[in-house]
Amino acid sequence: MISIDIPIKDKKKPPVLAFPDRCVHCAKPKETTLGITLNMGAQKRGQAVAMSLTIPMCNACAEKERSVAKVTLIPFLISGAVIGLIVFVPVALIAPEGTSPQTLGFPLVIGGFAGLIAGVIGGSVVEFIVKILASPFYGKLVTRRPLTALSLFTEIDELVGISAKYSRETKIVHLTFENDDIAREFEKLNPREK
Repeated sequence: MISIDIPIKDKKKPPVLAFPDRCVHCAKPKETTLGITLNMGAQKRGQAVAMSLTIPMCNACAEKERSVAKVTLIPFLISGAVIGLIVFVPVALIAPEGTSPQTLGFPLVIGGFAGLIAGVIGGSVVEFIVKILASPFYGKLVTRRPLTALSLFTEIDELVGISAKYSRETKIVHLTFENDDIAREFEKLNPREK
């Protein structure tokens, strides 16, 4: 693995990076592309500024990337919804009804909050178990990625063969390549000032 830091001089004008015309994971010829978008934490004309990376992939690696959702997002959503509903119903039935107009929907609010918390925690546990069971098929690809609930609060985006993280404090995009040859080609295509 090789890590490359790209300094961002102006958050409102992020650089356009060039990637080799080969799959970032297996180095086969490019057949398709997938995207990574990093929020720069700045606005231009009322719009959030984002740095878009177009990542070259072969069809096999792109399909593998798309199938990761089967192991992460889908188990989290389905189990989280089921667990949330199972918790919502009894909590909403047990919660006391309010006596004022402002508190008449109190049982639904308490039930919804308890269902949401239980759904996120339960969905994360199920996702973690499914990830462990799927790790022989997907390898580092699945185990390196954060749980879905945690990934909502991180500035990291990952695809097969590459991960990208933007640090707003240091204004640096940190790219990590699994394929060392692709990383070296990337450095040649994107010379940086010393």
